[in-house]
Amino acid sequence: MSAVEVVINTRKLRYTGGALAEFKTGSVDANLHTHDKCEDSIRPGGINDTKFDPTSSKRVWLESEYNTRPPQPAKGRHIGTFALTTEVAPWVKKALGSYQPTDDVLTLVRPFAAAFHEMIANERKLSAGLHDIDSIELTYQCTLEIGAAILLAANATNNPVDLSLQLHASRAGGDDHFKSWGRLLTNLECDPPIIVQFPFYLLMCQSFTFEPQWHKEDYVYSALTGVDWAKGNNKFNDRLAAFETLARASVPTLNDTKSGKDRCFWRIALAYLRAMNDCENARSFKTPRTAPIKHGLHPDLVIIARAFDTIGSAYMSRDGAAWLDDEGIDSLIGSALPNDVMDLHTDVFTGETRNLLRLLYPSGYGISQAMRTTSTILSSMLCEIFRGHHRAWKHNREDARISSTSPPYSFCRARHRRIFETLELYVSKYPHFWEWTWEIYRLAKCQITEAGIAEPLICGLKRATTQGQLPDSPANHFFELWYDMLEDCSAQLAKKQPFGVNEDLAPIVRDIHSLWHQQLLDDTKKPGWGRDFDYKSDMLLGDAGEILAGRNGISDDAYKFTIAYGRLSMGLPYIAYHTIDAIVMAFEAIPPV
Repeated sequence: MSAVEVVINTRKLRYTGGALAEFKTGSVDANLHTHDKCEDSIRPGGINDTKFDPTSSKRVWLESEYNTRPPQPAKGRHIGTFALTTEVAPWVKKALGSYQPTDDVLTLVRPFAAAFHEMIANERKLSAGLHDIDSIELTYQCTLEIGAAILLAANATNNPVDLSLQLHASRAGGDDHFKSWGRLLTNLECDPPIIVQFPFYLLMCQSFTFEPQWHKEDYVYSALTGVDWAKGNNKFNDRLAAFETLARASVPTLNDTKSGKDRCFWRIALAYLRAMNDCENARSFKTPRTAPIKHGLHPDLVIIARAFDTIGSAYMSRDGAAWLDDEGIDSLIGSALPNDVMDLHTDVFTGETRNLLRLLYPSGYGISQAMRTTSTILSSMLCEIFRGHHRAWKHNREDARISSTSPPYSFCRARHRRIFETLELYVSKYPHFWEWTWEIYRLAKCQITEAGIAEPLICGLKRATTQGQLPDSPANHFFELWYDMLEDCSAQLAKKQPFGVNEDLAPIVRDIHSLWHQQLLDDTKKPGWGRDFDYKSDMLLGDAGEILAGRNGISDDAYKFTIAYGRLSMGLPYIAYHTIDAIVMAFEAIPPV
């Protein structure tokens, strides 16, 4: 370890005695299964050991005018041949090396792959030699191709959905609760406020290890990732373009030559988002009315593509270090999975195709079978969160911050995502909804064991399809406080600093818990309660932002609140979305009102 390498201050990572005991006495490292040999396979057949053939491939990105700068010594951490990029996980290299896109896919992506490749060429010229740009381009270009293949597969449907354009991000409104957070994190007036969800996500990532150093440039870059994400074919684009101009003019140190920092990881992520967005909007594509998308691709490919599609590698660490090894890929998958759980209903009606639940799980489930599948998805995600905390505590790597903070990323935009309004649709139609939800919770809790901890996330996702059983093993006690938050929480809420937040933020935390747990289960709620819950959820988050914006910059108080918000975001509403997903799998998605 370099003398000046980033070192996580584990004393600030407050864990219960039971959680620390699991870290100290558990055998996570020794028992973790290999990622390429999952016991449960989604379908027979493997991936061949083949490599790209530049002479015969029609890929426009296999040849480059500029060579990547050789690896250079780093002042800080050194995690691979290149200081800030690990080697790519063997199973990922094997899967991508075997993938040969069709001519139709290559024709669709060619202009966007070429534009992305041109941008990468410029990064090669300017490279500081800290990032493995060749490997990074490989993963993103293959993700672009696989994403295009999924688009074309979805377009072949004979039963297309009527798109609900009002649910698209470019139609967003009522996100004013983000304004205070935008000022706190970027020192800019972020308009439209919806783009602040990305700096807020970065703040939550930083809170994972109480990051002692933060830079405004990173928060502004993260806001810019929202520009291409939110673009649509309407006047909303004018506001996004105006913000981008403001950001680049107001923060000249976004330029590496002026900041002295290598932030190519942000620019490459932005370029990928632009390429994928342009590909999606190249023409009108149909998508199925039912959730599953029949794509014919090997499951490893769609899991890999969805992992990189999150651009989570840009958020993995303060210096852009990208862990692309086995555990790092699980972190990337984990950053996608809660989002896809929360968005399955919406994705059906907006035509979003890159959703793991749409790509991995077939139709024809009965409700009991679907509940077993979603309970395994839930338990696998929780086991991944435990492993991520263990890596931070024991191995000084913070890559799991992107997966551990994915659930609150979904909840921070309650109104636009219509979290509770959608929940009301399903609760109203299905009388057994809460009974099913508690059963999913019970089934998931039974799988949070030593055997579950030893199962990589990719294997858990596959087992969710085959309905395979874990071997008997002792329970893991890391989540005891989480169980209590769901089942009682009275002792935690009675403290002066519930969930560890400062006293001036304590009422907000108590109100959020009450809204999302006690009030949610109140049978006397009046019709329309979902929209009211969405509004109140956003206002409570906005109130916290106003309080914290009055502090002097980003402080530990902000970190403590986002940790608490993250825990609350994995509460009863999050579990209930696994019930919605089971219903969508077994029956169908309910059209929005």
